[in-house]
Formats: sequence, C-alpha cells, structure tokens
Amino acid sequence: MIKPFLFFLSAWLLMSCSAPVAQTSHPLITAYSDAYNAKDLDAMTALMHPDIEWVSVKGNDIIVEVSGKEALSEAVVSFFKDPNMATGRHRDWSLNGNHVAVTEIASWTDNTGQPKSQSALTVYQLEDGLIRRVYYYTAQ
Repeated sequence: MIKPFLFFLSAWLLMSCSAPVAQTSHPLITAYSDAYNAKDLDAMTALMHPDIEWVSVKGNDIIVEVSGKEALSEAVVSFFKDPNMATGRHRDWSLNGNHVAVTEIASWTDNTGQPKSQSALTVYQLEDGLIRRVYYYTAQ
C-alpha cells in the first residue's frame, strides 16, 4: 500500500515543481489596447480606474504624466487626431498579482511614408478590475 502512495506523492511533487504556463495575454489589457487601436474612447475609459495615472520611467526619473480618467481621456483624444497615429500590439506577457508587464510594440508611418516601430516595457497595475496605473519605460 505504501508504493502507490509514494508514486502519487512523487507525481504531485513533480507537477508542483514544473514551470508555470506562459501567459499570452490579459483580457483587460488586450481590450484596452484594442479600444485604443480602434480609436474607441468610450471603450477605453470604461476600463480606466477613476484615479488612473500614466507614469513615465526614464532612468532615475519617475514622472506622473497624466492623472485622472478625464485628463487621460483628453490626452488620448489628441493622439486620435494624428493621421499617423501609432497602433500597438503586445508580446512577452508576465502576470504577477495585480501587475501585468508586457512589451508594447508601437507601429506607425512617418511623414515620408516610411514604416516605423519601437518597443517599450509597460507595467499595468490593476485595481477593482480596472487599470489603475500604467508605468511606461523608455522606448527602444
């Protein structure tokens, strides 16, 4: 009777020590990005916490660029007016509690018609099922 117990104990230990399954997305962040790409301000603001903050991290400097849903919405509208507005996609997802880290790739066409892109690490802090804070690290 001990042998089956040891088998199941060994199997359980092996399963519990295996690597976590890689995340390929997060529904809230994906919906937010899709709304941005579609220039759907209503859908974006529905996903924002009332006290949302957009924070830039540049070397030793941490700057709150925009604070509050209304202020961020106004800033986003100015991006929507740009005929060469960048669109975004994500890769390299990592989830840790209420934080979602992702590499965001922005793509656009410059004034000469040349395609451009850049990437940046972005960390979304979630609260109450909404985006509470966005930490945007210097683009590469």
